[in-house]
Parts: sequence; C-alpha cells; structure tokens
Amino acid sequence: MTKGFDRIFVPLSREPYAWFESGEKVWELRKYGRQFTEKHIYPGRRVELRRGYSDVSRTLWGTIERVERAVSIEEFFDKVPYSKVIPVAKNRADAAMMVKEILGIGEGTQVPLVGFMVSVDKW
Repeated sequence: MTKGFDRIFVPLSREPYAWFESGEKVWELRKYGRQFTEKHIYPGRRVELRRGYSDVSRTLWGTIERVERAVSIEEFFDKVPYSKVIPVAKNRADAAMMVKEILGIGEGTQVPLVGFMVSVDKW
C-alpha cells in the first residue's frame, strides 16, 4: 500500500497543526457530517494532517486510534479531556469557546460532533 492510499485528508489551521506537530494535541474534533462520519472516520484508518489545503511541505501522517461521537462540545469533553483537543486552553470553558470559534459554531447552537484520536507517525 502506498502512502496516502485510502487516507482521510484533514486540513488544519496554523495553531492546531503546530499542536499536533509538538505532540500536545492528539484529538481532532469536527462537525459530524460529509467526510466526518463513521464511513470515513474509523480506527486503523490512515490520516494526513496538513497545514492548510495546499502546503504539501507541512504534512503529518498518522493513524486513527479511537473515535468518539457527541451531540455537543460539553458531551465530547465528558469523554475526552479538553486539553487533548485544545492544549492551550486554560480550562474546559475556554476550550469550548475555542472549539466553537474554530468550527464556526454559533453561541447557543448545538451540533453533532465526531472526534478522533490520531497517533502521529514518528520519523
């Protein structure tokens, strides 16, 4: 199998990419739907974490180790420590606010989420 075959591509903004690169972040959280469903997100699947869409020089490869679904950010943080998703957050409320900002979730809005733990390849 060649690298990239049957992988899921996950574009990241600057900060989340740096958190994965440093090893501080191990969970990615996304709105549930489209390519972020059980059909595409499952343990054992290869993942390509890239800084943005086009910067192929900033790519991390890994494997999905675990998947969790939730109906809200609060429920997700009951299952997964917030610091594994947003390592710079001061507390759970701060992490929830940052997730809402990153995912574009309006205040008072609940959306289903899927999170996946990534074991980044060591080089």
